[in-house]
Amino acid sequence: MPPYIDREKAKNTVDLILDKINTEVDPGMLADYYCLFKKEVSLFNRSKVAAYLLMQYDQGKSLPSAKNTSRARTPEEDTPRSPPMAEDESKRLFFSIGRSRRVFPREILGLINAKTSVAREDIGVIRILDNYSFVQVRNTVAETIIEALNGIVFRGRPLTVNYAKSRSEQDQNHTEEEDI
Repeated sequence: MPPYIDREKAKNTVDLILDKINTEVDPGMLADYYCLFKKEVSLFNRSKVAAYLLMQYDQGKSLPSAKNTSRARTPEEDTPRSPPMAEDESKRLFFSIGRSRRVFPREILGLINAKTSVAREDIGVIRILDNYSFVQVRNTVAETIIEALNGIVFRGRPLTVNYAKSRSEQDQNHTEEEDI
């Protein structure tokens, strides 16, 4: 155990964890862990447990194993809840909302579910950036989502939803604009 805390490293670790929570973590699974944490850890000890977990992670240590709780994981548990879809069967949609508007993947899922009848299995990876987001959807539902969500008012502003341009298309557009 180091005799001091590298505060900058710890702060960067917290920032990294918060970024992963906002961009990569499955909100349903996080909510399950959150409920378990609230149920099992008293209000007065939650900060201590979180600090201990941060300390262990920051120092590269693994957590002690709980006795008699190990079991074989099923294949369903090992597969991510939102696996990326194959390129040929999916489209990427552009959403004009992002982290700066405090949007999380669960809000985008909720918005799609509220305005369409698209199944959860038809939605793939959701990537939230600062000012916009990308949502991977099955080809068969892309147009339905665009028609249902493009132009609606979301948190006081009109939402733009359309097909995302690939990087090569963006580079080509920039080159054409420079030629003019």
